[in-house]
Amino acid sequence: MLSRRDLGLTAAAGVGVTMAASSGSTLAAEPKSSVSFNVIYPNHDGARFDTSYYLATHIPMVMRVMKADKVTLIEGAPRGATPPPFVMIAHFEFASSEALETALAKPEMAGLRADVAKFTDIKPTTMFGKSL
Repeated sequence: MLSRRDLGLTAAAGVGVTMAASSGSTLAAEPKSSVSFNVIYPNHDGARFDTSYYLATHIPMVMRVMKADKVTLIEGAPRGATPPPFVMIAHFEFASSEALETALAKPEMAGLRADVAKFTDIKPTTMFGKSL
């Protein structure tokens, strides 16, 4: 029987999703509980998304301001001739809801929001989450 992780990796590989993992990650019997802040960039015809700027400038700036424990970036990949429904998903993990709320309350968040226009014309959707 496949574990939840193996099932997710198998399913993701079957639809051409690019996944990122830290080199030191291990699957523990009891996963550490964390909360997440997810930024989802839905695709649309003619969408502009500068991945180079996003990776080299925006994400390091976000990590510096928000002090997330970890970020996982998932780039959408087409399936045959079908474009991906999302250009990018950024999954930021925090040790607690308090850490996330502290990050979101920082005045520097306004600058991060303003920076989005430098790399995309997509209006991102955000989602709060928790690990299961």
